[in-house]
Amino acid sequence: MFNTPLVGEDTEQIPTVVHVDDNIDRTDFVQTQGTNFVLNGERFQFVGTNAYYLPNFQKLNENVVRRAFDVFEEAGITVVRMWAFYDGYDCGYSRNDPNESVIQTAPGVYDEQALRYLDQVIAEGKRRGIRFILPFVNYWDELGGICQYNTWAGADSPSRNMQFFIENEETQKWFRDYIEMLLNRVNTVTGVAYKDEPAIMSWQIINEGRNSGQDPSILRDWYAEMAAFINELAPKQLLGTGEEGLDEGTPSVYSRNLYSNTYALRANEGTSFVMNTSIPGIDYGSAHWYANDFGFGHDANEASIVAQSAWLKDHQRIAADAGKPFILGEYGFPGWGDERVIRMYGALWATAEEIDLDGSLLWQLTADYVKCYEYGGNICWPGARADRELFEMFRNHLDVMQNPE
Repeated sequence: MFNTPLVGEDTEQIPTVVHVDDNIDRTDFVQTQGTNFVLNGERFQFVGTNAYYLPNFQKLNENVVRRAFDVFEEAGITVVRMWAFYDGYDCGYSRNDPNESVIQTAPGVYDEQALRYLDQVIAEGKRRGIRFILPFVNYWDELGGICQYNTWAGADSPSRNMQFFIENEETQKWFRDYIEMLLNRVNTVTGVAYKDEPAIMSWQIINEGRNSGQDPSILRDWYAEMAAFINELAPKQLLGTGEEGLDEGTPSVYSRNLYSNTYALRANEGTSFVMNTSIPGIDYGSAHWYANDFGFGHDANEASIVAQSAWLKDHQRIAADAGKPFILGEYGFPGWGDERVIRMYGALWATAEEIDLDGSLLWQLTADYVKCYEYGGNICWPGARADRELFEMFRNHLDVMQNPE
């Protein structure tokens, strides 16, 4: 999520991927077995939430973090997705607020206290039985993103300029240096290196990566190269792309007749879910779902609900064809706990239960007033609007998925 404003057959050679050593002890780590996640020999399914802001609020107001974890526990959440980055002062929130907890203050310069806030959040989540999915950088400008790397490298148009970011030697060195630093970091609370932490379920290369107007094989090849690099450093943990699930050319593998608007299947954003999910070094397919951003408007009508169901089923099937699990990494619908949101989420959860979805992450379950009104579709509980009906529906769905009879 953030400013969210495709594929025929491809036979090009995918870059070589470093495969993990089968002799590595992965006890207590979530792994994949065919199209399922597994944990210690048992299938692992989850219903969770995004909470990108937690490390920053560990600095600004640690009570916000405590209250967030309280409501996650109340719901029964076992997986949270949050940002493992905060880059520079030239792009995003930190341009206007020096109190933001920036981790990378300049290329290769890391703020130890900001990293300790990230340590503390991971440690607290681990204490409460929560596992994390952590992207390394943002495509969007919020929290710096590739805009910050590009600015440091002198790009004329740094914002959302993926082609520059991929092609520039400096940005790629800085990004890899950041990844290596973080994976090798020893958490100051738990004493465990990030790359050895079972509470980190998965890393993601970038949040919602796009490469507008470019051939999707460019981004696919970069993902493959980054996967080789990351998997060699952190072979115990899973790796995903962090993408939205967009595609190019309205491929026939999608149920095209069920989409009243096929924008997301022909987006011309230089990214292909089909291509990316087939990368050997990527462990699972992941997509996001925002009906309004994907061209279905703000009404919870039948066309939106049909497309929503098709989106989940199509992406799960494509991932399964690649022999991998599938998660809905983000989803939201604009509204303030009203009937439109209740209808869309109710239908989404029903589809997830129908297809036995491996995992899903709401954008976002929030406690009290913090972040409640940042994006329409958040479930606020227990304070602020106190979306009791939505929260109970969410908790019931979680119970169905995580505690099957």
